[in-house]
Amino acid sequence: MSKAHTTIRSHIKQQRRQLDMASQQHASHMATQQIKQQNFFINSQHIALYLPMHGEISPLPLVELARKLGKCIYLPVLMPFLSNRLWFAPWHPHTQMKPNRFGIPEPVFHGKHLISATHLDMVITPLVAFDPQCHRIGMGGGYYDRTFSFLRYRQYWHSPRLIGLAYEFQKIDHINAQTWDVPLYAVVSPECIYKP
Repeated sequence: MSKAHTTIRSHIKQQRRQLDMASQQHASHMATQQIKQQNFFINSQHIALYLPMHGEISPLPLVELARKLGKCIYLPVLMPFLSNRLWFAPWHPHTQMKPNRFGIPEPVFHGKHLISATHLDMVITPLVAFDPQCHRIGMGGGYYDRTFSFLRYRQYWHSPRLIGLAYEFQKIDHINAQTWDVPLYAVVSPECIYKP
């Protein structure tokens, strides 16, 4: 983890925490309006997203719309015995949850219900910062990069589409991507959609 990334993470996370609830809800609503018109959402049946924490822009307003359209929603779960990669469990508002080792709520799952990253059509990924080329700085654990590393080797079939969700103040001019970084298909903010 570079010192520059650590500084960026600290600064942006502080900005997110300072947002009041009304601002967070407005941003989530506007981002949902952006996403729902995009083919990468319309054509997706199996969609993974995250539960927002500490002021992260929320993908949850999209859930109700997705369910009305018959789409399946999943949340990531940590699988430490499988090379620290994420698997994905079906999620409904009534799903039983428990905190993982980072204190993030996860569905209580049974192995037979989990799906791998390759079976998803679209993944809304958390991020701390992004640049206009759709590189992201995550939380530093590398879970998304390890889980979706297979996308770096595909030439034709680029599913699932990785979609970042962020406030405009999370955009920075340039991120020095590492060889293991998996770029996003797009980043959606309340005001704009960025594609590389």
